[in-house]
Amino acid sequence: MNNFGDFLYTLRKEKGMTQAELATLLGVTNKAVSKWETGEAMPETSLLLPISRIFGVTVDELLEGKRNINNESTEENSSRGFNFKEEDFDYIKRHIFTREKEDEKTTLEKIGALVCACLFSLGMLTYLILGVVGNLWTPYWILIPLCSLSCGIIGIVFDLCNAKKRKQKLSRGENPYVGAICGIVMLLGIIAYLILGVFFSLWHPYWILIVACAFICSAIGIIGSIFSIKTNKE
Repeated sequence: MNNFGDFLYTLRKEKGMTQAELATLLGVTNKAVSKWETGEAMPETSLLLPISRIFGVTVDELLEGKRNINNESTEENSSRGFNFKEEDFDYIKRHIFTREKEDEKTTLEKIGALVCACLFSLGMLTYLILGVVGNLWTPYWILIPLCSLSCGIIGIVFDLCNAKKRKQKLSRGENPYVGAICGIVMLLGIIAYLILGVFFSLWHPYWILIVACAFICSAIGIIGSIFSIKTNKE
């Protein structure tokens, strides 16, 4: 474990607190707390202050992985145990429990989800009308998978337009455009194959579309990796 993980483990044990209890206070999963303590991951910056308040230490002490023996206020706070001040609870409620709800979906993601919901609902309604009124259950069952695949494309496009997610992927060394392009290519290939198969009975030999899309995605991935390597070197 790293210094932070060791220190967090020690603080938690001193309070007689389980990983589950700490996770509940912070609004995260038990697995997240476990990863912090084993050094596999670090908490988000926004969680450092709540953690420090829970255990009565400073953020600097958390990051350093040890108590500052000259910090009298730290020793005083350490003796408080679970008797947090009212403002501590208010902070946790405002910035932790509501944080996940507020950040769970961005405005762009909500719009994308709404568009997909409308598209899928329209496709389902159209299919039911065609089936009930015209007894056209076949071949128009294809509307359901087509709408689902189209929603996938819409989701990818909206995700690509999300600057926050692009930055997160870039910070992890990922190329956000490569994955998006490959996803769209594969979904378009499947859509084309379904249309050719259902309406024109061209299941064979046009299964080659799927294979071709897979090769195209491989080529895009290689090109994207090369571009990323060159960019990093520069």
